[in-house]
Amino acid sequence: MNSKNREILLELLQDADDFATLKKRYAASVGKVFRLFDRFDMLDPYSTPIAIDFEKRSMQLLGFKTLKYYVLSKEDIIVSKLGIYSNKDQEDIEALIKDCNIELLNHLIQSVMDREDFSERVKCEFIQNSKLLREKYNV
Repeated sequence: MNSKNREILLELLQDADDFATLKKRYAASVGKVFRLFDRFDMLDPYSTPIAIDFEKRSMQLLGFKTLKYYVLSKEDIIVSKLGIYSNKDQEDIEALIKDCNIELLNHLIQSVMDREDFSERVKCEFIQNSKLLREKYNV
């Protein structure tokens, strides 16, 4: 993520945290907080190719009072981009794959292929795109 986008995202995260703290918003009204992030991806496990245990590898961003934010591991980000594999996804993968754990990446790809609680349409695309990734990067 370039510096400007990172700055914008961190500002939005802080605004959402401030809003949640000020309004003491939880559970049903959390949607109001999420609307601040309409430009950024949110994770929907049914339609996003992600290994079920992604939380174990995610990293919490510190410095927020009310809300907890987590960032996926590089390997999980790469795997999540194989559902669509757009030009932008491929650029992101190119930047991330250089210093990722290839063994873990292969494990996560297989883990997604083994999921049964996942959109069949996205899963088919994921399998095809995984083959392309493996060919391109000798993974």
